Amino acid sequence: MNNRLKKGKPLLSSIFQLPIVVLALILSGCLSPSFAQEAPVKKGLIRFREWQYALGVSLGTKGAGADMAFRVRPSWHLRAGLNYLQGSFGQQQFDLGNFGLSDNTWLFTGKIRQHSAEIMIDYAVLHEQVRAVIGLAFHPGNRINGTFVLRDSVQFNEVKIAPEEMGQIDASLSYGRFASPYLGVGLGRMVPWRRLSVGLDAGAYFRGKPSTDLQATGLLETNENNRQKLQNNLQNKRIWPALNLRVGYRFL
Repeated sequence: MNNRLKKGKPLLSSIFQLPIVVLALILSGCLSPSFAQEAPVKKGLIRFREWQYALGVSLGTKGAGADMAFRVRPSWHLRAGLNYLQGSFGQQQFDLGNFGLSDNTWLFTGKIRQHSAEIMIDYAVLHEQVRAVIGLAFHPGNRINGTFVLRDSVQFNEVKIAPEEMGQIDASLSYGRFASPYLGVGLGRMVPWRRLSVGLDAGAYFRGKPSTDLQATGLLETNENNRQKLQNNLQNKRIWPALNLRVGYRFL
């Protein structure tokens, strides 16, 4: 048997190539007439009963989502959707030197709750395969909670202090703004001319100034200067980036 695959090639390397393959397929549909879905030429506003619509499911930094997209003009689409993101972080390593704390490695564990409902307007700028997207998202009661602890002991002159003696930092971050604007770009059709479409959306939500709450224990409790620096840096995180893969299904 003719074996063209190299032995020992990791499976994960093939999995990580999937987004590149998807992107290539989308662009091929945009640039190659043989793969593109040709749309009938129709100008002006489409009557409501003639609107074409599709159900979309997505997965990405916004979590898992579902939406309904409507083609209201030849180049304009309107969609409304819901996103669900809730879970726990495993132990992650961070360097908080840029946040005013020491350059030692910190371990972070936490929970995130980021649900949203959104309304988006998509404008096709290139054969409905490249889209400019604006919208508004509503975020009810979203919050991120976490705990920072030192990974290793800290040496002060002749004294070695264990992470348990240093204490920990309990942090929470939430956004008081209920609604936030969204700006982004997309690849792929919102409403396929046949049955299925694959799209990729990238953009950012402008969340405003977050509210932070920090509580420290142990020796960190008396280090008010670094605690205030960490709080000030967290409050600068006003933009929430988003990257999502979407599959759309058009109904008859």
